[in-house]
Amino acid sequence: MKHTGKPRLTYASLEEDPSYEHPVDRRVRRRVNRPDLDRVMAKTTTSIVRALGKKKALWFKYERAWDDLRARRESAYFDVGVEHGVAGCAVHGLGRAGKKVRAIASWLVRELYGTGADRDDAIKAAVVAVWALGSADIGKRPVR
Repeated sequence: MKHTGKPRLTYASLEEDPSYEHPVDRRVRRRVNRPDLDRVMAKTTTSIVRALGKKKALWFKYERAWDDLRARRESAYFDVGVEHGVAGCAVHGLGRAGKKVRAIASWLVRELYGTGADRDDAIKAAVVAVWALGSADIGKRPVR
């Protein structure tokens, strides 16, 4: 089979929707969006790759390492943020739960365990749900 220079299609790539963007990605992009910095980075990267000539593979190796480090750092920031929020709730307490709160909590527990997820995954899902509720504009638009 002759290589055409195009990436080879896989079943997984056929399943991907290129227009899909996670809500968290959209929110972060709105907070961080700096087209001027994107242009500077693109121009600088192009200049570096051109200057390296035949040694441009070094730059791509550096970029892969930097991307891996950045992804690990972002993941750690998220995890620490969740842990901090959970610890804050534990320290300050949530007060005595009323009847409606207990009913919602019971429903959430039934739903999470109904998925067949193990205990740790169910707890993580509940924390993520609480985090999402805490950042939603409840009252301004429906949360779905």
